[in-house]
Amino acid sequence: MGQRGPKPTPTVVLEARGTAGRHDRTGEPRPPIAAPSCPTWLSVEAKAEWKRATKYLLAMGCVAECDRAMLAAYCEAWSDYFGLVKEVKQTGATQGMAAASGAGLVGARDKAADRMARLAAQFGFSPSSRVRVKVDPEQQGQGDGEGPKLYKIRS
Repeated sequence: MGQRGPKPTPTVVLEARGTAGRHDRTGEPRPPIAAPSCPTWLSVEAKAEWKRATKYLLAMGCVAECDRAMLAAYCEAWSDYFGLVKEVKQTGATQGMAAASGAGLVGARDKAADRMARLAAQFGFSPSSRVRVKVDPEQQGQGDGEGPKLYKIRS
């Protein structure tokens, strides 16, 4: 039987909220924040997403070298979704009865979107997964092309 209840909130999030002292997290692994190396076997589109995603993950302090496999899966899911969206646009939104039953290109696109969304949530790339994260506008690196500099958690 699996573990019951909601997933525990990461300690870095609790610390940002100011509630870390309420939780006993002794012995919790805390890998150093660092961008993992991009796998050479990723597709071109996945590599572009890797570059974009790691920039924001580093700024949020939400990535470590041990996250390489999960990040690679997310980037490939993005690449699959991106390719299927283009293909559906080129061939038309419907593929006869196959599209209506969830099979074909439309069904594959929707499955890729679901897979991408599940993996994106692991990194805080969805609105609901970062609902408590607030960007400090003064620290946001406006106009320098570097992206956000600092994220704070709202309590």
